[in-house]
Amino acid sequence: MSDYDVGRKTYVHELDIVNPSPGAMTTVCITNDIIEVKVYERGFHNDIGRFRKIDKTRYLDVETGEIVLFQSKTGRGGTGSSDRYNWNRAFERLRRIINYNFVGNSNELHIILTYSSDLHMTDRSIVSNDFKKFWKRIKYYYGPMEYIVMYEPDCRGRWHIHVLVKNKDVDTLFIDNRSVQDIWSNGFTKVRRNIENDNIGAYFTVLLGGNSKGKKASCIQYYQKYKKLYTKSHGILVPPLYHMTYNEAEKLLLGHNKVYEKGYSVVLESENIEVNRIYIMQYNDRKNKK
Repeated sequence: MSDYDVGRKTYVHELDIVNPSPGAMTTVCITNDIIEVKVYERGFHNDIGRFRKIDKTRYLDVETGEIVLFQSKTGRGGTGSSDRYNWNRAFERLRRIINYNFVGNSNELHIILTYSSDLHMTDRSIVSNDFKKFWKRIKYYYGPMEYIVMYEPDCRGRWHIHVLVKNKDVDTLFIDNRSVQDIWSNGFTKVRRNIENDNIGAYFTVLLGGNSKGKKASCIQYYQKYKKLYTKSHGILVPPLYHMTYNEAEKLLLGHNKVYEKGYSVVLESENIEVNRIYIMQYNDRKNKK
């Protein structure tokens, strides 16, 4: 077992064994071949009752053990515990939306739009406007399509864009990169397929750990808290969440391919009591497909 601090008054104790009780509250998200499961021994269907007030400016997230601020005085991102909490929640939603709508079919594409080095693009608002103009012209030449667009900074705060595109009305979608380059006209572009990836959403959404290391963590400071991490077209669907007991979830999950599991205990240090015990599991049936 290992412990790591996430706040002055709480810590998370990782568990060696994942063994939820049959009646534990369970949330299941099914996104095509991928099923995400989160089990709460002291459960809640929503955020009501999930948070425990500590003082005037902070509350405890009983699910994760994070100390989260009521308000932030800055509009920029960060890598403190409350920032990790907020961005991880956003990345989790994005991952599920991607996996619900994109599976690597031949009518899907991944378009990368970058800025040339001389532009040194660090203004997020300009990036959004540039994409809107770009997409308007793409629709003119290739017709209406569904998309998820993700705005991402590099480690120096310079922005680029990832666009997942699909056309439900064709078997194979082809968009010529030379056309994309001409339409974008701001820098390098690339059009690629995601057929070989068995978890497209995870590729784009690496969560931040407690130590705030890694590429995503070093870039998170450039995200602005009041700017969207992603936008999507109206035809992109949001996956539903199903709430049930763990015993009911086990029956639902029979025959599916488990690829990940983790358990941890959230302890309020000042009172030395366990406020919750959380289990996370992921199933990916595509890993068994040839």
